[in-house]
Amino acid sequence: MKTSLAALFAMGALCATADAHVRQLAQPVSVRADSIQVDERTGLSTYRGHVRIVQNGITVRADVVRVRSVRGKLFWIHAHGAPLHMEDQKTHGLPLFGTARTMDFEAASDEVTLTGAVVFRQGVNVLHGHIVHYYVRSQRITAVRGRQRVRARIVPHTHKPSSGPKP
Repeated sequence: MKTSLAALFAMGALCATADAHVRQLAQPVSVRADSIQVDERTGLSTYRGHVRIVQNGITVRADVVRVRSVRGKLFWIHAHGAPLHMEDQKTHGLPLFGTARTMDFEAASDEVTLTGAVVFRQGVNVLHGHIVHYYVRSQRITAVRGRQRVRARIVPHTHKPSSGPKP
């Protein structure tokens, strides 16, 4: 489940390998929102109202998304929603769905932090936590408790069920 969860986290900012990550960031991004404000002087773009961002099979829906980039170089992304929703159809298996209240991506450290009632589902596998960090380069996930403990339900792949013991 770790590798599959890793594929979801941020608007195409995360992939299973470093090469795939670079290729993903180079893909076109489609953004829809009720309003878009771009300040070329500061490099800050703000998308508000029913924001939907799609990049190469990954979708993020949020209430507000802020992006800081200068001359095509991404610095950070902050998104929040009540809750924000994420979906990855390109997980080389079952689609991955997630919700959280906020998502922050720091390009310099290649780290994504999801905060507030984080839930990820892939098939019957589920991860719950208050704060979830994903470290893209090392492909590590850390889930931290809030008021409740971190919970995960991981169902291993099984072989065909046997019809019982053989005589």
